[in-house]
Formats: sequence, C-alpha cells, structure tokens
Amino acid sequence: MNYTGLFKGWIKKNQNWMIALFFVIGVGIFVGYRFDYCYGTNDDRLMKDILAGVYTGMPESRNIFMQWLLSAFISLFYRGAGDLPWYGLFLCACHFGCFFLILKRSLIFAENLSGKLIIAFTEALLFTGLFLNHLVYAMFTVTSALLGSTAAFLFYTTDITLPAKVFIRKNIPAVLLVSVAFLIRWNMLCLVFPMICVAGIAKWGCEQKIFTKENVTKYFTVIGLIFAGILIGQLTHMLAYGSEEWRAYIKFNDNRSELYDFQGIPSYEENREFYDSIGLSEKEEILLDNYNLGLSEKIDETMIEQIAEYSIAQNSSENSSAGKFWEKLKYYIHRLTNNFDDTDSDYSWHYAVILGYFALLLLGILGKWRGVIWKLLLLFVVRTLLWMYILMGGRMPERITHSLYLCELCILAAMILVEWKQVSCKKIGKFLGGFVTLGFAVLALIILPPSIKQVETKQIDKEATNASFKELYAYFSSDENADNFYLINVSTWVGYSEKMFEDVDNSLDNYDIMGGWICKSPLQKKKLEGFGISNMECGLKDKENVYFVCNSGGDVHWLEDYYEEHGTPVEIVSVITICDQFEVYAVTEKRPQLIINEEEL
Repeated sequence: MNYTGLFKGWIKKNQNWMIALFFVIGVGIFVGYRFDYCYGTNDDRLMKDILAGVYTGMPESRNIFMQWLLSAFISLFYRGAGDLPWYGLFLCACHFGCFFLILKRSLIFAENLSGKLIIAFTEALLFTGLFLNHLVYAMFTVTSALLGSTAAFLFYTTDITLPAKVFIRKNIPAVLLVSVAFLIRWNMLCLVFPMICVAGIAKWGCEQKIFTKENVTKYFTVIGLIFAGILIGQLTHMLAYGSEEWRAYIKFNDNRSELYDFQGIPSYEENREFYDSIGLSEKEEILLDNYNLGLSEKIDETMIEQIAEYSIAQNSSENSSAGKFWEKLKYYIHRLTNNFDDTDSDYSWHYAVILGYFALLLLGILGKWRGVIWKLLLLFVVRTLLWMYILMGGRMPERITHSLYLCELCILAAMILVEWKQVSCKKIGKFLGGFVTLGFAVLALIILPPSIKQVETKQIDKEATNASFKELYAYFSSDENADNFYLINVSTWVGYSEKMFEDVDNSLDNYDIMGGWICKSPLQKKKLEGFGISNMECGLKDKENVYFVCNSGGDVHWLEDYYEEHGTPVEIVSVITICDQFEVYAVTEKRPQLIINEEEL
C-alpha cells in the first residue's frame, strides 16, 4: 500500500480546513500574546457575573439581555465548573469560529495552494486590522452581528447547483448561526437582518429559473428553519420571564433604556409641573440625573413609563420629523463622502466597504454584468435605510456602527467570491482576482498598524484605571470587610475593564451599583436580601455594615438632601480613601438632639 500517496491525498482533501485552522490559531496567538482578552463593556462584565454566580452567589439562568435558552446553557457550565471563564470562552469561540468558517469557505474559490495561501493571508490581515478592538474587548452585541454576518456569507457562497436536500444540509450551520445570534442579542440581529435578507434574495436571484419546485423547497426550507430557531428561542424566553415580577422589571428596564439611551431626562426646573403631577420631588429627580435611581422605591415601572412617555412627547414637539430626516440625511451623505473628522473609529470599516462595492462593480462590468447591478443597488438601499434608522434614533456607539459595516462587508465579500468564480475568461478572472486581493491586502496593511497602536494605547490606559479598582475590590473582599456590603455610585463603577482569563474569581461579590439595567430586577432583590437588605434606602442608613462608595471628592450632598426630605436626616462620614480615587462613607441616621431649658435645671 502506498502510504505516502494516501497521506498526500488526505492532505490535499483536507487542506482547506487545515489552512484555515492554521491562520485562525495564528491570529489567536498573536492577539493573546500582544494583548489581554477583556470584557468590552460593563454590560458584558455584569452578564458574566450573573451567569457565573458572582452577582447572587449562584449561577443564574437569566442574565436579562441574552435570551433565556442560551444564558441557561452557559450557566450550566458554571454550575459544573465554576472556576473557569465560560462566558469569555464562549465569546472568543464565537469570534474565532466565525473567522474559521468564513476563511474555510473562501478557500474553495482558489484553485491551487498558492492562491489559497494568498486569500488566507489577506483575510487574516483584514480580520485582525478591522476586528482587533472587538477581539480584545469582546462585546456580546458585536458577537451577535458577527454570527449573523457569517451566516449570510455562508448562505450566499453555498454552491447553487446542489440538489435541494444537499443545499439545505449545507446551510444548517448558517441556520444555527442565525439562531444563536438571536439568542445572544435579539435586537442586534433584528438590526442586521434586512441585510441578511438581501443576501438571501440576491442568492435566489442567481437561479436561472426562480420559482421552480426545487428552488422553492430549497429557499423556503432554509427560511423556515431560521424562523423556527428564532421562534423556539423567543417562546422559551417568554416562558422563563413570564412571572409578574419579571414582567414588571422588563417594563421598567425598557422605559429606562428609552429614557437614558434615546430621549434624555427632562430637567426638573423646566418641567416642574409634570414632576409634581407624578409625585416626584426635585431631590428624588436627582437620582434620575446621576443614575442612582435604585435608592428610591418610589421610582418604579409605572413612574419610569410616565417619564419616558412625557420625554418622547416633548422631543417630538420640539423636532419635526421632516426637518430631522433631512438633517440626518445630510449627515449620512457627509459620512459617505468626507473625512471622518468625528468618526475616526469607523474609517477603516468604511473604506473596506467602499472597496467591496468597487470590486464587485468591476467584476460585474468585466464579467458582462451578470445581474450584479441590481444586487449592489438593493444592498446599498437597505444599508442606507438602516443607517438612517440609527441616525434618526440618535444613538451610534461603535458596537452598532461596526456591526452594520461588518454585515455589509461579509455580504459584499460573498458576492465578490461568487461573481469572481463565474468569470468565463480565465485570464480576466485571474487578473481580477489578483487585483481585488491586492486591494484588500494593501488596505489591511494600511489599517493594521494604527489598529494595533490604538488597542495598545487603550490597554495602557485601562491598566492604569484598573489598578485602583483592583485595590478597591481587594478592600471589599478582605477578611475584615467580607461581611460588609457596599453600594457604589453608578458613575464611579463604570471605568473598570475586567480581563477574561486572568485572576478568575467567581465567588460572591459583596457590592452592587445603585442604578443601571440590573436595578429593580428580581436578581438585585435576591442579592440584597442575601445580605439582609430589604431595600437600598433603608439598608444604607439603618445597617451598620452597609456603606456608600463614590469618587474621592465627589458630591454627596444629594444623598443628604434625599434622606432629609424623606424625614430621616443622615450623617455621612468618610471611613477610608483608597488610591486617592475612591471614598468609602458610612451613612447613619442623625439622632435628635436634646434641648435643655436652663430654667428647669
């Protein structure tokens, strides 16, 4: 038996996944060697704490922002091996897994080993240059968009000549990716879903005959499986959050998000009559301004809903929809045609997308159009509508803008590969393939160094900030203070960036923030009750082992004013200053002073 020949045959047969795996591992080692993997936002960190049992002392199956089915699944791993960083491993597995799937699928379009290596090298450079910040600072919102974008790429690049059953089976990974993307962050999937639909429509449009029985079977089955996965996720989520307590909290959190993320808190002075009508005083309204609304039991789901509705009405009357639309449309055109004076973080994504449109248009022209123009126009129209939607909403953090670019770029890349493969003239096809690959390679080489520099600078800044936070948390968890509980001012808490795989400690934390999206939830009530605290207001002034934490030198008069208005004047005394940055205060109720009449003595 010729073992050498068999081995060479096996290598040739499996070289695509071997090459893809080699480059994915290479990128992972490079990123892990140069940087520390971290949770990108406080939301991700708090979600990890909930799943791991850090928040309540027990791994919870409801981490609120994820759909229940996935959060319950991850929490099972923490229940089995709680010392491991399962949530961080999950996010990284999604990122590098998607890169592997995209790269492996891309390699089938190259005919020889040198072509495959060139494609793999270019995609590795581009992926690292564009996605480095999100690899290092993982955010579940971007992870959801990446899974959905990968699904669109895989679906569009599936061999269109396959029989219906094989075509459906080949797209099971795409169906699963969309389902998991929905479970991770359903509203992000909904945002990019129109572009995923563009990929589906464009793919179906590639068929010579659109409405044959086989084509209807192929595409409707895949669509049906996607919606079935989403439906299962949504139904299980609704059942898990179906109690009256959870429904009240979800209502509260939805309106809280609307207020803080989109509408803004109406100022007290200008809206005194409204606040008087709902029974909220000036001292209580300050809790909305500084995010510490957990202190007041009065600010419940009904009151937050009233404030949100009032703020929406105020903003609607001040800004006409037509005027706002034209203003945002001008800004959208500005983003397309001008330098990124105020959106520097988006420039690399923007130029990659522009290059994608140019490359696809070039392939369409030299490949005798092949229906490329209508696909380009459809994708551009849909992306314009999505961008106008977020511009009109007035909320454009990187995790949203980069996610839109990511999905658009994945679909453009899929179309480029498919159209390139269909160029009939081999010489033209070889020239176009080399030209497009060179263009993306040059772009990757241009954006990679500043991307590395940006993340390096960010990590240096984060390390400096984290040092003082680590000392604060060490103070909390010391043997001397382990039985105490600390309520942290919200704006004080947001600067810390936790590493995924270093100093992993999933034991119960003896602190909580006084606001944020966890506020008023059943999980927060469970945590406070575990430390013998009925509510923040009473616990802070009545229990000797409950303390208030804020930035050193920060204003605490609002806290004094709040308690005085509620008939229980307090004395706020500094206990300790940590790193010249944090101040720990004891809050105690003032005792009434005895007034002695001299004539009675």
